[in-house]
Amino acid sequence: MTKSAMIKEVIIQLLSDGGSHTVSEMKDYLAQKNMKDYSEGQFAGSVNNLLKNKRIEKIDRGIYRIAGTEIVLPKERNGVSMKRCFVVSPIGDTGTDIRKKADQLYQHIIKPVCEKCGFVTQRIDEFNASGSITQEILDALNDYELVIADLTGHNPNVFFEIGYRAKSQKPIIHLKRKDEIIPFDVPAIHTFEYDLTDLDMVSATKDRLEQVIKNFKYDEVKESKKGSNSFENNIMVASLNDILYKIDVLTEEIKKKENETIKTVIETFNAQKPEPESFETEMMKVLMPALIKNPDAVDALAKLSEKFK
Repeated sequence: MTKSAMIKEVIIQLLSDGGSHTVSEMKDYLAQKNMKDYSEGQFAGSVNNLLKNKRIEKIDRGIYRIAGTEIVLPKERNGVSMKRCFVVSPIGDTGTDIRKKADQLYQHIIKPVCEKCGFVTQRIDEFNASGSITQEILDALNDYELVIADLTGHNPNVFFEIGYRAKSQKPIIHLKRKDEIIPFDVPAIHTFEYDLTDLDMVSATKDRLEQVIKNFKYDEVKESKKGSNSFENNIMVASLNDILYKIDVLTEEIKKKENETIKTVIETFNAQKPEPESFETEMMKVLMPALIKNPDAVDALAKLSEKFK
């Protein structure tokens, strides 16, 4: 079997799980199969051949799946039952800045955290477009155990979808880009901030997101009054997590102020510190008291200085 044929076989094996995978995930899977000695040309040629023969299809830049198949979220992974998370966010067209940032948030924050917590994620662009996309979205909002919504950009579809989710009384987490203000005041909406340009904040957001996901109760919420306890517990969890987040922010602000205060004290001290005096001045301070007490020493000092001229 040729190297390209082996690469294609492994790629098909990975995509056969029914999900979509990035180029990076394909290469990682090849490495797991001890296939590392291939060129970029061989890899790209294998992918292009699979596309040409319609064995796989491209659903986004660098993301592929088996052609003509509906994405089926796995119920188990490594023998562990998986829950489902529907990700609501502004997506935009391919190549736009909105799409780039949405993909970064999805791929680098939401998806890895959800997988770590036992969830498989799905975004609107990963749905099977052959059916009613609107109905699939509504079903996901109703049925999935968790919804994570990015309120950045004030997208009207996002606000509609979080409102629709509210009636299910199931867990939902709200995110927004740092320093962006929500255009209305709803006390029940607690948002966690992220900043894709700050790696420290990305790490902190992932930690907070993991904590929130693990704290929620994912019991079946029924339409009867019995479901109200689960709903109320989740509201309490969201509120507590929001308090913890604000404490973290306040702590960071205090540290920042402390650092600024220390810096100001140092700068003030340096500004008030007198300039070092010359050697001659220092010598005069030492000699002058002695010369005053012993005037004859002045003549002796003068004669001594003459010898060095």
